[in-house]
Amino acid sequence: MKKVSAYNLFSLLLLFFAFKVPAQQTMAINLKINLEKEATVFHDEPVLFHISVSNKSAQADERWNQAGEQRLEEITELLKLGKIKQEEYDKEKISIDRYRRNTESIVLGSESSSWTNSVSWKVMNTANRNYVTLPAKLMKRPETDGKALLDAAGYYMAVYGISPGALKPFAAGTYTVEFFINNIPSNAVLLVIENGMMSEAMAAGEPALLRFSQYYWHEENGEKVMEYANKALLKNPASLDALSLLGDGKVMQKSYLPALETYKKAVAEYYKQNGSGAEPPEYLLNMIEFVKKELGN
Repeated sequence: MKKVSAYNLFSLLLLFFAFKVPAQQTMAINLKINLEKEATVFHDEPVLFHISVSNKSAQADERWNQAGEQRLEEITELLKLGKIKQEEYDKEKISIDRYRRNTESIVLGSESSSWTNSVSWKVMNTANRNYVTLPAKLMKRPETDGKALLDAAGYYMAVYGISPGALKPFAAGTYTVEFFINNIPSNAVLLVIENGMMSEAMAAGEPALLRFSQYYWHEENGEKVMEYANKALLKNPASLDALSLLGDGKVMQKSYLPALETYKKAVAEYYKQNGSGAEPPEYLLNMIEFVKKELGN
């Protein structure tokens, strides 16, 4: 059997994929509930839905073009070294140029109407297959542009939340949750609602306190963020999440100097837990710089 060189193998692969029918422009929609695929909550707990959208086919086209550029650099170097002939170089360069893909963007929303206005929900009780409407609202944080330009690099996220206690009217059970944009569905996540309220011990535990603090961070309620972060720190003074949230709550209250001290304390705690050679979370470093600017430093 004749041996196929790496050069000829790449050319064959290029031709094979190039003659495939280009994929239709598709939007990738990802949904998480409390940052997972499934969440179990009591009636008095908050719930957060993280939604992200991107252009899947444009990203694939960009990767294709980048691979072609990389190969072009490789054969240029091979030509300089005399390892391939000019004829071979020209032939493959023509193939790379010919099958370069045009990445097409998807536009959602406009300057006057946010892309989040086109989001619709589909929530089903798996026990009786009845559809219900969840009291989910768009949270203030993180902010998102009204007009979403989904090109190869475009990535947009929004968070919807159900406030503590808002699930009380809903029967205990398992619910599948999807959301749609322009009739394109996201993946489904599972919301499991337990009967009744959290026990006192559970409500006073660090995980629950952090969930409440995080919910109010998204709601931009600095006072509540600090309230639950402080309670979490009473349980665990070394909690980096609680320290970070406490700093965030102080920023929301425009208490910049106390916020700076809290963020520095979080960084010091990070080094204590991970060693002096470790790199602190970028978020903490960015917030320290932000607060310094607000203080005029």
